Amino acid sequence: MSAFVVGKEHINAMLLAALSTRYDLSWEHDGQYRKLTSDMLNEVGQMLLDENVTSVRYRYEDNEDTTIANLPGKTNAEWLIPFKYSPPSKGPTTIEAIKLVNCYTYQSCEHPGWKTSEARTFCRALVANLICQLPGYDEAPWEWRGK
Repeated sequence: MSAFVVGKEHINAMLLAALSTRYDLSWEHDGQYRKLTSDMLNEVGQMLLDENVTSVRYRYEDNEDTTIANLPGKTNAEWLIPFKYSPPSKGPTTIEAIKLVNCYTYQSCEHPGWKTSEARTFCRALVANLICQLPGYDEAPWEWRGK
């Protein structure tokens, strides 16, 4: 399995999708309940970025140089400055947002701490909220009773 550091625009699009869900996005991690607000986008974006970098560094730990500038993906001096949310001019569709999260998850799951990470919890909550927005979701039966 290969992994790369996603671009900041990828994380920005995920955050915009999270702000745009039908229901407020909330998640629980380490006993703390969090609800996404516009004033915490930089913090959450940095958390997502850090998790992704941790994963890619772990994946390529056998390489001699795992400084961020030498990791696969969009890694340059931009990554050395703190994350600052910058909304994309056009947000992703619901299905595009789900795929963005799947890509991010694939790139970030390489290290042992992923399964208990806040990033994973955030991603799971985001996908659950996005699924509720798919066409036909509201009309589908809650319980299957057969025919």
